Amino acid sequence: MTDYSHLAAEYDTHGFVILRGLYSAAEMAEWKRNVAECVEATASGSGVHVWFLDSIPEYFLRAFTRPTLAEPVKAMIGEPAEFLSAKPVLKSGKVRFASPWHQDYAYWKGAVHKLSIWIAMDPATPENGCLRVVDGGHRAFIDHVKPDDDNAFENRLTADMLPPGEIIDCVLEPGDAIFFHDLLPHSSHPNPQGRDRWSMIPTYRNAAAPDGSTVWTTSTPI
Repeated sequence: MTDYSHLAAEYDTHGFVILRGLYSAAEMAEWKRNVAECVEATASGSGVHVWFLDSIPEYFLRAFTRPTLAEPVKAMIGEPAEFLSAKPVLKSGKVRFASPWHQDYAYWKGAVHKLSIWIAMDPATPENGCLRVVDGGHRAFIDHVKPDDDNAFENRLTADMLPPGEIIDCVLEPGDAIFFHDLLPHSSHPNPQGRDRWSMIPTYRNAAAPDGSTVWTTSTPI
């Protein structure tokens, strides 16, 4: 079994950790086939879908609770840890826009901070909409602003609101993953050429203390 004990310090310092090669390209191609089948009936204009425990396909519930993800998650946030939900995000020829800067905590709240994993099913580059993060920017919550347009992101940070820290483009190959704190400011580049840039984002929390977030009514141990 891989030793992930060193990850807690890296996660605390930077607010994110990138692990390379958690899955093979063939495994990610299989994920894409399963996602395409699962979301066809609920396709949305935003390209973002949300699976809670009452709606997540069994194939992915098994994937998100296995040691491949569970062990590094527990190394970063401690035990007991639990899985909450997942989001397949499908940027493609139909979904080309950039995601604005934000902290996930603006949507979730609660007394317990969450950890999400951005798993690349396709190569993710600045040209097709890879994730961007503010290194070490997870120390405090920032009051967000409300947009005037109808973009799916109701809470946003403008560039002048970002905390100090290097902005890093997270370039990934299929099977690479970014583990990140819910206070880490992040956004994505646009995808002007409309190439597939599919990702999967499961979310977890430490279950040792009451959370208070009303987003999740069910969870499962990992």
